[in-house]
Amino acid sequence: MTDTTTSPAGRLGARERAVLERLLPGLDEKLAAHPLAELEKRGGPAIPAFREAGGAGLLVPTEHNGLGADPLEGIRVQRALAMRSPSLAVAAMMHHLSLASFTEYLTAHCAPDAFEWILLKTIAGENQLVASASAEARRGGSMLEPTMRARRDGSNFMISGSKKPCSLSQSMDWFTASVLVEGDEKYDGHLAMAVVPAATEGLVRRPFWESEVLAGAESDEVVLEDLVLDESLMVFTDQKPGSRMDILQIRGWTWFELLAAASYVGVAGLLVEKVMASPRVSRAELGALLVKLESAMGAVENVARDMAGSMDDPGGQMAHSLLARFHVQETVMEVSTTAAELAGGISFIRDTEVGYLLQATRALAFHPPARAKALPALAGYFLGEDLDTTVY
Repeated sequence: MTDTTTSPAGRLGARERAVLERLLPGLDEKLAAHPLAELEKRGGPAIPAFREAGGAGLLVPTEHNGLGADPLEGIRVQRALAMRSPSLAVAAMMHHLSLASFTEYLTAHCAPDAFEWILLKTIAGENQLVASASAEARRGGSMLEPTMRARRDGSNFMISGSKKPCSLSQSMDWFTASVLVEGDEKYDGHLAMAVVPAATEGLVRRPFWESEVLAGAESDEVVLEDLVLDESLMVFTDQKPGSRMDILQIRGWTWFELLAAASYVGVAGLLVEKVMASPRVSRAELGALLVKLESAMGAVENVARDMAGSMDDPGGQMAHSLLARFHVQETVMEVSTTAAELAGGISFIRDTEVGYLLQATRALAFHPPARAKALPALAGYFLGEDLDTTVY
C-alpha cells in the first residue's frame, strides 16, 4: 500500500482512490500504468479497463447485478477516475447518467419481474456500456426537446435523427435517446426513451470531435437513419416537449450535475498534483489551492449525502446540485489557472500535460444548463418559487 504521507500527491485524492479500489479493484493501478497522453487519445486503454473492472454496473442496485454504489461513493469514484484520465471520467458519467435515470424510472413504474429489469441486469452483469443522447448542450436549444423522432410502424417504431457530440460513440453497447413519439394512438406527441442496441442496422457513427482535448471520451456523432426498434425497447412517459421536468427527470439530472462536478474537481486535482511535486511552490501557495479545491468537493458531497438519505425534496436537491456545480465550475477555473502559473512557464512549455489539463478543466462550462439560464432560476428558487427546470 502506498504511504500517502510521503507520496508526491500525499493525501490528495487518497480517499477517493480508496473507494475506487474497493468498488473496482485494480482499475486505478491499471490506469496509473499508462501515460496520460495514452489514456486520453482516441482508442486508448482507459475505457476498456473501465469495462473490464466492472464499472458499467457501479450505480446499478446489487439485486440487479450491479455494485450498488450510493451517490457519495459514485462521485468519489468519478473524482478518482478523472485524476487518472479526464476522458474516461467524461465517458463514465454519461454512462452513469443513462443507467441512473433508467433505474429511477424502473423503480417508480415497473414490477420487479418486468422485462426492463432483465435488460438492466444484462447491462450490469455483462459489463455493457450505454451512451446517452443527452447532457451535451445545444446552443439555443432545450435538453427536453429531442432532436429524434420515433414514428409508430406496426409493432415497431421507426427512429430518425442525430446526436452530436455523443460520448462513448465507439465503445457503446447500447444507445439511449430521448425521442418525440409520432403516430401512436396513446403517446403521440409525448417524450419517450429509446433503448437501442448499438449493433442495430440504421445506427451510424460519424466523426465530429476534432479537438484533442477529451478525445478519449469518443464524443462523435451518432445518427439513426430510419432505424427499426421493437416497442419493447421504448420507455414511454407522460411528458411533452416544453413541459417542466417530472420527479424522475429531476433525480436523473441531479445525478448528472454531481457526477460532472466531481469529475472536473478531479481534473483540476491532477493539475494540482503537479504543483505538489514542485520544490519551487511554497506550502502556503499549495495550501491556498487545496482550500479551494477541497471546499468545492465538499459542496458536491453535501448534496450527494442528502440525495442518498431522502427523496422528499427533489427540487431542492437539484437546486443545491446546481449551486455546487457552478461553485465547482468557478473554483476549478481559478485553481487550474493558479496551478499552471505556479508550475511555471518552463513547465508549460516542456510538460504538455499542463496545457492539456488547463484546457480540459474548462469543459464543465459546456455541460447543461448554461450559467446565464441557471442563475436566474436559482435566484427564483431562493426567493420562494419552484425551481424552473426549463433552464435545461
